[in-house]
Amino acid sequence: MAQAMPFRILPIAVAALVTQLPTLAPTPDVHLAVSVIARRALEQPVAGLSVAIARNGLTIESRGFGFADVERKIPVTPETIFHVDSVSKNIAAAVALVLAYEGKLSLDEDITKYVPEAPTHGQQVTLRQLLTHTSGLYNFTSLPDADANEARDLSHGQVLALIKDRPADFAPGTSWRYSNTGYYLVGMAIERVTGVPYGNYLRDRVFTPLRMTSSSLCTAHDGVANLATGYDVRGGALVPSAPVTWTVPFAAGGVCTTASDLLRWEGALDSGAFITRARLDEMRTPLQLPGGTRLDYGLGTRLGSLQGHAVLGHTGSGNGFSAVLERFPADGVTIVVLTNTSSARADTIAAACARSVFELAPPALAGSDVPADEAAALIGRFDSDDGPIENYACGAALCFRPPGAGEGRAAMRLAPFVYAADADVEVRFPRPPVPVEWAEVYTGGLFADAKRRVR
Repeated sequence: MAQAMPFRILPIAVAALVTQLPTLAPTPDVHLAVSVIARRALEQPVAGLSVAIARNGLTIESRGFGFADVERKIPVTPETIFHVDSVSKNIAAAVALVLAYEGKLSLDEDITKYVPEAPTHGQQVTLRQLLTHTSGLYNFTSLPDADANEARDLSHGQVLALIKDRPADFAPGTSWRYSNTGYYLVGMAIERVTGVPYGNYLRDRVFTPLRMTSSSLCTAHDGVANLATGYDVRGGALVPSAPVTWTVPFAAGGVCTTASDLLRWEGALDSGAFITRARLDEMRTPLQLPGGTRLDYGLGTRLGSLQGHAVLGHTGSGNGFSAVLERFPADGVTIVVLTNTSSARADTIAAACARSVFELAPPALAGSDVPADEAAALIGRFDSDDGPIENYACGAALCFRPPGAGEGRAAMRLAPFVYAADADVEVRFPRPPVPVEWAEVYTGGLFADAKRRVR
């Protein structure tokens, strides 16, 4: 079989053909299940959500629930556009791989070749390390005044100035820590090698050819029609999120789109319409750290499994939105859930939808004793950009809590070195002989975070 053509030479007419997604009526059970799942989500409360599901290239669900604008009672429809935050990373990584195929950049080249002003502190930091969160560069959204920064229109130079004096978290390539700085720099590199603004490149080389007609790199100044309003929950009530400009997220999280457009995007990846199979496999290969630890993050791609079904994709959250794009490759199923409430868990909503498609019951969880040698290996404090967690012995069980908190909760042991906090949150530790230096957190089966042992 001939190798799939790279996007640069794929005719627009062919790209449009392969990204059409005919609609197939869902089974009554799935249709009803998604209605129930959405209703329960809205009770959390969640302002609104959009759900789209495809199976073997056919759309079997595409519906909106709740409100895109609560105050004006504007309902969510399949045409409602959402900010998808870090789901944007999946697109940025694929674009970088296409440009690498075209010879316009190299993932293993120092970022300063393309962005000389990158704050690397004199160390060699490659684009691959930026894409895999192994660069060690300080995450600019972890700054104490990150929220205030996102309310401003900042230039590239101003964003980089925020962290130019911040020391690296670790030497490049030696560890893992989620960093939006990496993807910001990747976006800058794409601009430098293509000679056009990143948003224009996405419009002309990605969204328009793939008929993702509702997608853009959007800011508060763009006046996007059908764009949902973002909400937070305070005191149990929905309130509009604080205004932000959406210029700072850039390549790390600035895409606006619909659930249906993300189905088209995933269809383009899997069909070879946008990227070669070899490059797609590269995106979806787990990271290997020095010392033998494997982490379920590829290039702009989170990996994992839900009750025996392999899954990959990406999540996004912040500034009033929560989103997830999931692909179950062996099952031919893609699920997209977009919400306009920051506290919503789009990944767990998607997991519930996946269980309805696969006819799975949620896992039965019960406490269990932990072998003494296993407990001893897991006791300690683990930390990441999402915050620290402490494991400690509580009788014959293993408990966890935020450091300094009172009594924690017992983790439920599912298998050796695999534990669950609840039906949708699972923690996996490397098994001996690999040292237990990491705790991988999965939500709804999809890799969510990696916490490194700090003591």
